[in-house]
Amino acid sequence: MDTPNYSLSFLVPKNKSTLKYFKRYTKFYLQDDTTCWRIEATDWITTPGVIEVYANEYYANKDEDDIKNGVVGGLIAEIQSPNTLEEESMIRGETFIKVKQTAEYRFNGNTPGNWSVDKKYPV
Repeated sequence: MDTPNYSLSFLVPKNKSTLKYFKRYTKFYLQDDTTCWRIEATDWITTPGVIEVYANEYYANKDEDDIKNGVVGGLIAEIQSPNTLEEESMIRGETFIKVKQTAEYRFNGNTPGNWSVDKKYPV
């Protein structure tokens, strides 16, 4: 009985974009395939102008990866600031902070303002 092959290797042209993308531990999906692959090694030295990529089958993250369209991290929503551009330019500080993290804010204006925090948040 043959053992199934859960690894692959392929060649890609060596250029700036492929050197940037094909790095060790990068995950990817092949077109029209739901199998997730992770790069284990690359060889850009042996053959001039070519990168040989070695990858193994890896675990698909059903919560983060858009498996249907083959995009790693495709379901992760980009965090959007609730502030307007005017608010962003007037108040300097992080919009999103973590629990028990010290945060500092500065007002970049000439008129005094009132600062408040909703009472349901412990400060």
